[in-house]
Amino acid sequence: MLTGLFLATAAAQTAAAAPAGVAHKHGVTVVSLTFDDGDADQMIAARLMRAYHLHGTFYIITGAVGTPGYFTRRDLTTLAANGNEIGGHTVNHLDLTQIPQAQAHQQACQSRDTLAAWGFHATSFAYPGGTVTPQTEAIAAGCGFTSARTITGLGPYCSFCVPAESIPPANPYAIRTPGQVGLSGFSGLTKLERVVEDARAHGGGWLPLVFHHICTSVCGAASIQASTFGAFVAWLARRAGPGVEVRTVGQVIGKPWRPLVPVKPASPHPLFNPSLESLGAPGIVGFGGEEAGGPHSVPACWMLGGYGQNNAHWQRVQHAHAGRWAQRVTITGYVSGDAELFQRLDDGGCSLQVRPGRSYQLTTWYKSSAHVQFGVYSRNPVGRWAYWTSSPYFPPSQTWAKASWQTPPVPAGTAGMSFGLALATNGSLTTDSYSFRLAPPNLIHRFLDWALLGVVVVAGARGAYRLLTRRRRRTSDSTADAGQPARASGDPPSALPPSRR
Repeated sequence: MLTGLFLATAAAQTAAAAPAGVAHKHGVTVVSLTFDDGDADQMIAARLMRAYHLHGTFYIITGAVGTPGYFTRRDLTTLAANGNEIGGHTVNHLDLTQIPQAQAHQQACQSRDTLAAWGFHATSFAYPGGTVTPQTEAIAAGCGFTSARTITGLGPYCSFCVPAESIPPANPYAIRTPGQVGLSGFSGLTKLERVVEDARAHGGGWLPLVFHHICTSVCGAASIQASTFGAFVAWLARRAGPGVEVRTVGQVIGKPWRPLVPVKPASPHPLFNPSLESLGAPGIVGFGGEEAGGPHSVPACWMLGGYGQNNAHWQRVQHAHAGRWAQRVTITGYVSGDAELFQRLDDGGCSLQVRPGRSYQLTTWYKSSAHVQFGVYSRNPVGRWAYWTSSPYFPPSQTWAKASWQTPPVPAGTAGMSFGLALATNGSLTTDSYSFRLAPPNLIHRFLDWALLGVVVVAGARGAYRLLTRRRRRTSDSTADAGQPARASGDPPSALPPSRR
């Protein structure tokens, strides 16, 4: 049954992604409904499209699959089985233009390899942040994708845009779009309809539309009301025919599946930039939409993290513990959550590689007006990050104090780690001089483990010896009984031979 489901899913995915390309017809407008990140609420859009027999392209952050707020593997299987296309969107949503080329290659190729291992033939790719260079185009092509999509360049809402993309596109690795629905004033049914009608008025072409969240009540950035999206797909379905067609990206490109490209895992490395002296690009693209951070705004290989309801203000400050610079966060308006600086959540380029079963010593120097603690995150082999554990609290200190803590043994199935010192209240925290090392084995615990093992082995050996002895005695007694008269049923137990009492 599982094999049949896999084959059905793969067949549906192949049919959605790689039929013959849409032939260009003058006056025909082809609309592609594309969805970035794999947000769980996009299943609402999938159900609305299915009601009108329309299909979309879903670009998936593979490292987010199965985490809160994102698709599960079952969701992906359902989408593909219903005729939708599954595409790649990197492992950890990193801006490929802001990280070393080797890491960018790993992010793009590993996402495709992971999707293939899950049964999805990904041929389409979308750049996180929408940023594209000749180098990222080469990476997308080198990973075996047959197309790659940006987030701008089309429509009536910008001065440099053209009405529609050509079919086939002039550059399949820089496919243009009318922008992101829900951002930069591009929202509402009227504007969506206008984009399509404007393309039709200029001779047709291809319109890949970019959606993120589908909301049912209060909408945030990069969101569209489910009712508005439903009205739009109903409008598209009414116009479907000789003048307007709805196709997935893979159907428009129409190129066949290309072989997978093996990805070499990141090599083990020490903690990068431990004194926070070098600045670099943040790398991580904001999940409220495809908007990358500034080019040089955080310590290289680190990221500014946190969650909950609070106002966190970050500063790069002098008078550090070591070197010239340290990092300070000030929280005001605290209600919940925390803020912390930690290694970038990637697939091993900056984050730390660990060995399951071993413990690690985490150290940093800090000044704080409140209690602080280490927060630790773990990564599995396919790039999914999750909160793992935290240390005890360290007391406030007006002068530089050392925070040092040994983690519990790393759980099985863990490939990477990221950590930082977190502030979870109103106040300020300044950190500098981080270190990370494999903790030496605990000799006392190891001795106790070996002692316990010895006890178990000795007890087992004694038990086996006793069992063997009993069997030998029974065998000997059986031989002796062969020459004795049988015991009458009324004989007392004392009539038994001495060896059986």
